[in-house]
Amino acid sequence: MQLQFNTRTILPSVYRSEKDGVTKAYLSTVVFSPVKYNLTPMAGMMPVEHIQAVLEQAADEALEVEIQFVEQQTKFGAQMQIFGVKPLPKKDLTQPPQQKL
Repeated sequence: MQLQFNTRTILPSVYRSEKDGVTKAYLSTVVFSPVKYNLTPMAGMMPVEHIQAVLEQAADEALEVEIQFVEQQTKFGAQMQIFGVKPLPKKDLTQPPQQKL
């Protein structure tokens, strides 16, 4: 059986809470319409811990990332299960966009 992933550029956000000395990070993103998706790192092309760390760092530094994911609806709302993540270069908003030839 072959599974096909979607690819999308997102700007993750992170909410951290601490309970009983254990810090938990909750990741989410808003996409187009705006719909808020809960982000769940899953074992796949990268280790779960690596995906979690990249998403948290991107959220902390307001950086966009490209993700490989599958989408599903849960009792807690829309969810993206993330199997791979790639940081994107930071955009310089003071310069006009480069045209591709």
